[in-house]
Amino acid sequence: MGRGHVSAVKTVRQKHHPSAELLRLLDELRRMVNVCVAIGIEENISSLKSLSLKSYHRLSRDILSYYGLCAISTATGILHNHRKAKRKNSRTRIPYAKKLMLTTCYGFKIQNDLLRLPVKPRKYVYVRLNSRTVQVLSGLNVRSVTLTSNSLGITYSKETVEIKPEGYVGVDRNLDNVTI
Repeated sequence: MGRGHVSAVKTVRQKHHPSAELLRLLDELRRMVNVCVAIGIEENISSLKSLSLKSYHRLSRDILSYYGLCAISTATGILHNHRKAKRKNSRTRIPYAKKLMLTTCYGFKIQNDLLRLPVKPRKYVYVRLNSRTVQVLSGLNVRSVTLTSNSLGITYSKETVEIKPEGYVGVDRNLDNVTI
């Protein structure tokens, strides 16, 4: 059997109770995503670069710039899905973000058992990580963080050993179609 190293990307999830400041940040991000979606529909664009050029200057100035990039990226996904759905059904409703959510790969840091997220320059909000999350993440490369109003997902990568199979076996599980 040949062996090589492969980078596996996984996510560890946990529940959390957000602070009022974190809820304000999530609400502001949802508002920014909806502004980007409206611009994308109005201008008939769905690519990340075009949406970024058209909407970046219209986003909130009192929030960190990389959260604006996260909002544009999320809106791009929503617009792409809307465009795809519209091809199948022309009467598709105009989309908007309902859920409070933040996905970012910028600015966060894990210190001991706390996740530190910047809210303003040199001002942070902290989320306590449970012991299982801290144990899973110890010594690994953290890639991104996804926060909702009640859950937290931290995506990480780790090196694993790739195992090459010596052969394959096919199994037919359709027992209703037995032929002799």
